[in-house]
Amino acid sequence: MVFSLENRFSNRKDTSEEIAFQEELEYFPIPLSASDSNLTTSFVDTWQGSRTYGGDRTHEGCDIITSLDVPGVYPVVSISDGIVEKLGWLELGGYRVGIRTDSGLYLYYAHLESYAPDLKEGDRITAGECIGFVGDTGYGEEGTTGQFVTHLHMGFYVPETDGDVAINPYPYLVELQKTQLKYKYQEP
Repeated sequence: MVFSLENRFSNRKDTSEEIAFQEELEYFPIPLSASDSNLTTSFVDTWQGSRTYGGDRTHEGCDIITSLDVPGVYPVVSISDGIVEKLGWLELGGYRVGIRTDSGLYLYYAHLESYAPDLKEGDRITAGECIGFVGDTGYGEEGTTGQFVTHLHMGFYVPETDGDVAINPYPYLVELQKTQLKYKYQEP
């Protein structure tokens, strides 16, 4: 999927690296329910919005809110092929999966309720493969839940010489809604 977006993180046009990662993005991270049209999601552009847990900071992603505020119902799929680089608990992100695409883009899926069975670091993932389930984990020690509504935090990080740099995932997620998969959900 290729689309041009200027001024994502600087005043310049897309580079060849940015175009490469755009082409890797295939699916919206939360599929539609094949059996219950009431199980929906919504999101708005909260990029760089104020956050205060753990100190003043800005939001480095986009939160996809589930209409049913129950952890473990909505599956999360990889939006791209890649390698599971990180898996485990982070105080801010709760249970999370980090996937590195072939072009180097780091995809960060946070606040998960659980992981797909047998998922582990180093696994090769294909776009559309289930990696876990939307939850409400994070903002505390391992296992903390209920600090906010059930949602998926989606972060995009591009490689730079000094490390990965966050970019706004919102415009990409808007485009990816056009390729949203359908899955059979677990019963709530």
